[in-house]
Amino acid sequence: MKKFLILILLTTILLLSSCSREPEPINFGVDQCELCRMTISDSKFGAEIVTKKGKIYKFDAAECMLNYIGIDKIKYGDVAGFYVIDVLRPGELKDAATCYYLISENFPSPMGANLSAYSNQEDVISQQKRHGGEVRSWDELQKHFKIK
Repeated sequence: MKKFLILILLTTILLLSSCSREPEPINFGVDQCELCRMTISDSKFGAEIVTKKGKIYKFDAAECMLNYIGIDKIKYGDVAGFYVIDVLRPGELKDAATCYYLISENFPSPMGANLSAYSNQEDVISQQKRHGGEVRSWDELQKHFKIK
């Protein structure tokens, strides 16, 4: 009986840990974008969706992630978190809802939306002064991509 209880406990722990709602690092040069199927290669860009069930979808740019939601490949209500890479901190995934975004023709992104993400307001303003363009919040960006 004791072995059976231990087995149930270990199985429960394993199942709970396999449903993580945390992003995982993008393996640049190997992982493919869920939307466009291109290999994710630029460490300054990239994005992830983590569902409430723990499934992870990786993208080569924030615009691919937003377009993926926009074409109903996954329902907005099934998402536990959206993550983007801060262009000034290559490879680091940040909570998309707390980031700031720059849309500038003078700073192209992999899929042509000219969209870059920044984890703080000072950085996005500095980059806007350098490249021009429009600063957007996460909510404004979702409206721009017709998500909300």
